[in-house]
Amino acid sequence: MTTRQVLVSLFAGVWIGAMIVAGWNPVAATSLTMDWLVEVFRTPFNTKFIILIMFMGAGAAFIHRSGGILALEQWIGDRVDSARESQILTWLIGVFIFFSSYTSTIVTGNATRDLAQENRSSREMHAYTLDSTTSPVATFGPVSSWIGYQVSMIIVGFEAATVTASELGMTPFGLFLQSIPWNIYCFMAFFMVGFIAITQRFFGPMLDAEWRARSTGRTIREDATPLSDVSQDVGEPSDKNPTLVNFFGPILVLLVVSLISMWWLGGGHDPGVSISKAFQETDVALGLLYGSFAFMVSGFIGALGYRTMDLETASDTIIQGFKTMNIAIAIIVLAWSIGLAAEKVGTAQVIVDAMVGSGVPGSFLPVIIFLAAMFVAFTTGTSWGTMAILTPLAIPLGYELVGPSILPVLVGVLFGGAIYGDHSSPISDTTVMSSIFSGSDHIDHVNTQIPFAGTAAAVTVFVLILYGLGLQTAYIALPLALVLTAVAVFALNKFDARRKGLPEVMPSADAIESGEVDVDAVERGEVDGNNGSHDHFTLVPVLAVIIVAAYLALVFAFAAVGT
Repeated sequence: MTTRQVLVSLFAGVWIGAMIVAGWNPVAATSLTMDWLVEVFRTPFNTKFIILIMFMGAGAAFIHRSGGILALEQWIGDRVDSARESQILTWLIGVFIFFSSYTSTIVTGNATRDLAQENRSSREMHAYTLDSTTSPVATFGPVSSWIGYQVSMIIVGFEAATVTASELGMTPFGLFLQSIPWNIYCFMAFFMVGFIAITQRFFGPMLDAEWRARSTGRTIREDATPLSDVSQDVGEPSDKNPTLVNFFGPILVLLVVSLISMWWLGGGHDPGVSISKAFQETDVALGLLYGSFAFMVSGFIGALGYRTMDLETASDTIIQGFKTMNIAIAIIVLAWSIGLAAEKVGTAQVIVDAMVGSGVPGSFLPVIIFLAAMFVAFTTGTSWGTMAILTPLAIPLGYELVGPSILPVLVGVLFGGAIYGDHSSPISDTTVMSSIFSGSDHIDHVNTQIPFAGTAAAVTVFVLILYGLGLQTAYIALPLALVLTAVAVFALNKFDARRKGLPEVMPSADAIESGEVDVDAVERGEVDGNNGSHDHFTLVPVLAVIIVAAYLALVFAFAAVGT
């Protein structure tokens, strides 16, 4: 909280843990810290994971630099002619880039930024759409660098609880799969993006930002300072023969190779081994490693095959793609190390003993863990660091207080609470990247997104309180949260629009320019009859609903494999 520097703070946490173990000898503590860093780096699961995210970075660099992103822009440009449709499209493209939140922000932001600008969608809304789509989609997968990391955190939690997969009756990957329906915050955050974009019902500072953009054409506040675009990290997209194959091809290869590899490594090819059993017993890191390597290679082949790059440029793109993951790797290694430090000093046992002795009902543990994750993530700005800090505490605590049955709930709400920080903390890397790739003023992005993230978080807290009171079925809790979120958006929109004298349903720029909406009347507070009117059955919203429904069906089918 003091330094606002994630890497420095995580290292300090590891070093303090080493100081305790080393009897407050700073030299010995520094040496022990190095040993811990090497230890976590050499763990087979962790080593595979670090290599796979480097391959992910290289594959993503090919999607961007080979011209696939330009082909996508050219393909969709003539089909989208309103701010509403550009917002829905941004949400939709984010669904396809499910393998990395960083990649999704870069690719989706670059693909839709100019389109949003042309159609008078505020840069604040563009940043929000990017930010609140990327992390939720990546955390669910079904194939992503996030899954590998989250499973590694669950493994650390098992070690902290000194319990094995056979004793719990579930593997770390199986526990992750079972936790997906309980990641209520991420589902609500993701749902809110599409719901608000489709209905055009805004509230809070976003309502003002969207009205400014539609009525005046100023997509950014007059005195704002937009963050610069850093796409030069991997170079500008090639305009030589851009093709959609270089956009969709590597993504499809990643998905197919990863899923088949995980099925095969889990023994799915053996007689009598069900798909469910195979995925629970698989080596998820190795499966994702194979998929990410195929992802990189297919991008390389596509770039050369369509002659969008020469061999030298393609080789450079691999290295540049690796570089984009340097910060992520540093955070990951330190996050694993702080988990090891907490294990060495017995942090988990201290917390467990305190909670067990406090008399806190185990059924209310999920809401406590969720609030703790929200706080840590907001103040540190790192969802992965939050997972590293809390997972080794939450799993032993849940196991001691309640038993194995509560672990999927705790893991789901912990991961969701951690991602809340990505959506609200001004020092979060994904929040900063969303500002960069939307061209938004960073503080404007934070201020306009917090009310939306807060709404999803408040609904989650309410549902988790109901869990503590006895509502302990995810497939009842999740639809209930969905309804409550929709009602909250409608209510907040009506209240705020009437309070500010602005339209409840934001009109399109064309409606304003044609005189269908009287801007002067709105400015005078005469909002009646000035609400926007949108056709809900045009191509973009209908396609978005169909694809998102198919994606969620895939996610829940994926989750069902763990039961």
